[in-house]
Amino acid sequence: MLKLVASQQQRQFGLEKRNTLPRYCLECDVRFACHGGCPKDRFITTPDGDPGLNYLCAGFKDFFHHVDGPMHTMGELLRQNRAPSEIVQLYAAEDAKRGRNDPCTCGNGRKWKHCHGAAPSVADGAT
Repeated sequence: MLKLVASQQQRQFGLEKRNTLPRYCLECDVRFACHGGCPKDRFITTPDGDPGLNYLCAGFKDFFHHVDGPMHTMGELLRQNRAPSEIVQLYAAEDAKRGRNDPCTCGNGRKWKHCHGAAPSVADGAT
């Protein structure tokens, strides 16, 4: 495995992966996390029409923006020598204050009770 990782072929792959990113990726605020994804998945064009955009780009952006706040919260908990898993209690406390008919926090326009505040059903694996 070490031979493979240190091989010239692997180094060349890494350089090409980095050097073939379109400007859209180079200027992206979540590139630190996706790095443009796998080159085999870069077959659509950017909004500017440049080739080489990963077809999973929109999903990557949505996901990494969605987890940004919780990740910062967990980082702050770590800096305070607390367990990052405490975020579960923090979210539960916030959820307990929320009214069932309040708009959902995800921003989709639905009521809390019909979206992220919906009780899990038996079909969802709840017991």
